[in-house]
Amino acid sequence: MAERISPESPAFKNRWFRLRRGFIPWISFKGNAYRKAFYFRYQWVSQFSSGKRVLDVPCGMGWGTSLIKNTEKLIGIDIAEDAISEANARYGNVASFEVGSMDDLGFGDETFDVVACLEGIEHVDISIGKKFLQESFRVLAKNGLLLISSPHTESGEHSGNPFHVHEYSKDELADMLEKHFSIDSVSHRKVDNLVVDYFVCRKAATS
Repeated sequence: MAERISPESPAFKNRWFRLRRGFIPWISFKGNAYRKAFYFRYQWVSQFSSGKRVLDVPCGMGWGTSLIKNTEKLIGIDIAEDAISEANARYGNVASFEVGSMDDLGFGDETFDVVACLEGIEHVDISIGKKFLQESFRVLAKNGLLLISSPHTESGEHSGNPFHVHEYSKDELADMLEKHFSIDSVSHRKVDNLVVDYFVCRKAATS
């Protein structure tokens, strides 16, 4: 069973609660750190996506993909057929969704300008992750960008998330990426007990 994120996911909902001041109770709003982080990563991708052909993988139920703005073409793929069915039902008006695998993207060479993989590579075996980077290189056009984010704990211990097969340190993921891409920039964002690394990678001349 894959980890699924939708606007209805309890862990990603904002919280409202009542405070009592004087005689009249009033409602206060408490933002959700995970929801904020979720929106942040798709806003990050949108900075690079204007007028571009964009592939989002894995896309799950499509909520995140639908937040990527101003693309020329937007496609999300996921290995789970039920997730793709729901993505098309919910967000088929803003993106196309297809069943596909990270180790076999199923598109022709140089089909996309941007490939986004946002907190997805830690959900698959390392061998699949390496194949995904090869596939991303193949489907990206010249000077295309791979935008990838992945979380880890500061201690290096596994976070305990049962859906995370392998959590990469920044250096470990950078070493894998540099076999195919040049790294334009790396940034970091702390979310709860995790540090999320954000890599902007450019398709190198050869691989």
